[in-house]
Amino acid sequence: MFMKTRWLIIDRQLKRNISKKLLKINRKKQKTEHSSSLGNQVGHSKKPNIQNKKSIPSYSPFTTNRKSKRKLSSIFKKVISSRKKRKMEKIDKVDEVVEPIDRISELPEPIIHHILSLLHCPRDVARITALSKKWRSIWASFFFFNFDQKRFKTSGGDHTEKFITFVDNSLASKLDPMIRIHKFKISLSQVNPKLKLYTNKWVYSAIKRNVKELEIHVEEKKKKHYMLPNFILTSSTLTSLRLSGCKYDNEIVINLHNLKELSIKNSHVDKNVIPNFIRGCPLVEDLRLVHCTGIGHLEISTPVKLTRVELHECHGLVLINLEVPSLTSFLYIGKKSWFCEINIGDCENLKCLTLKDSNLTDEEFQDMITKFPNLEKIALRECDYLERITILSMKLKELSVIRCKNVEEANIDAPNLSVLEYFGERMPFSSMSVGSLCEAKLNLQNKKDNFVPLKELLIFLMKFKRKGDWKMVVSSNKNVTIHEDLKNVPYLTSHDLKLELIKSPVKVKGYIGNLLRMSRPKTLSLVSSSSSEFLKFVKEKIMSREKNPKCCTYYSKKCWLHFIKDVKMVVFEGDETSQELQQTTFQFTWKS
Repeated sequence: MFMKTRWLIIDRQLKRNISKKLLKINRKKQKTEHSSSLGNQVGHSKKPNIQNKKSIPSYSPFTTNRKSKRKLSSIFKKVISSRKKRKMEKIDKVDEVVEPIDRISELPEPIIHHILSLLHCPRDVARITALSKKWRSIWASFFFFNFDQKRFKTSGGDHTEKFITFVDNSLASKLDPMIRIHKFKISLSQVNPKLKLYTNKWVYSAIKRNVKELEIHVEEKKKKHYMLPNFILTSSTLTSLRLSGCKYDNEIVINLHNLKELSIKNSHVDKNVIPNFIRGCPLVEDLRLVHCTGIGHLEISTPVKLTRVELHECHGLVLINLEVPSLTSFLYIGKKSWFCEINIGDCENLKCLTLKDSNLTDEEFQDMITKFPNLEKIALRECDYLERITILSMKLKELSVIRCKNVEEANIDAPNLSVLEYFGERMPFSSMSVGSLCEAKLNLQNKKDNFVPLKELLIFLMKFKRKGDWKMVVSSNKNVTIHEDLKNVPYLTSHDLKLELIKSPVKVKGYIGNLLRMSRPKTLSLVSSSSSEFLKFVKEKIMSREKNPKCCTYYSKKCWLHFIKDVKMVVFEGDETSQELQQTTFQFTWKS
């Protein structure tokens, strides 16, 4: 209403101004024409000639007013129509920009299901489904069951009956109207004949309702395992199966033609079980065997779609022979006293390789990596026989060498390497180029009195000084120092030294949050200029915090802000030689 009256007032004012201008023009015209007509009539009789009356033009004010009104009305129509057009165009543009779009509700149903499956707390699920009506309706058709027997433990008495009653009541009230279940997970802390029967009944109910993901975890006590029933291994809807502490029949028929993920943990697996799974699961992409015994030989050469294979401390595994061209990730973790022959040379598309093998030699490693031209990530853990590492790769992006205590030299030629991680007593990377690095983590430990890798370390750090925009984090004995300018880094003499070199400012800010949350240091020092933006960020984050933070009100796990009891800030001004650098130290007192 206000806009309409405003436009009416403007139109009236414009009307008046235009009419005034037109009247002035007409009056001037009348005066000039009237004066010229008087000059022509000089010497003639005052009595006008009746015959020539029609030929004499009439200049009465009535005729001029009619013409001016016509012109005025046409002008007004044009002005009003053009203004209406402009106004409508503005309204359309505003509508285009301001009109809210509910992008959350537009998400596809599988993505919403995936988001809901990542939320383990029912309260979080209830909160997030308040975002839109679509989410609430999808939640009504999406069910994720998670039953854990440990939650029913009491100080005295048997808690098994309470657990059985709870699961029975929960499933009775929710399963009947349901057509499908997304995920069913059950964790058992003990197994007895009665609980086995009920577990079979619950799992069968989930299988009947087309469950997609099934997890069964049984704690190993007195070698009592849960015998896996046959109906689980013939489900046509299962896409993920995770089993822990279960027993398997050697002659069981496996027909899981939609299964893509298989994980077996803490189980005794005879040599025929894994081949049966591979044959009965033609679409399996992810295979993980964790703390399993009895495998002996793992040989996979049939046409499969495996992309990931992980083997964690499987006792008795002596041979791995994989001929899988589709494999992109391989992980093997063994123990020092174990020997296992690894043949994966035919997996030419391998991109990620992780090895923890104390018997791996230089020749075996070199022979292995030369067969994988597409490697992007290499991780070596406790490979004690390794002495020299030579890597020539155009595609390698991440390299990690952890506790390989005998490595003395590393020749790395990888122009696209962005992340380097090293944990050891020496510094074998002093000759490496750092041109493409974005992050470097170095943890040097002194277990001997002759700890002298500092020279090699300083040579390595000098390369970062020339590049600029690097920040170095030095950690030692709960004291953390961040240097913004590597040109003024002091001489390093600590016996237990952790260094992190970070290039991205976003990663540095995230690193501060993770550091305070995980390690809770005594002091955090920043060596920087007084006008540093990073210093301002840290000051605001730490010193301007609330006494009772509300950032984690709805979360059981609180962030570091909730655990600070007190913080003191001390500033040490730099001298003339330090180029106006100052050290700002935050001294923390944490809640117990």
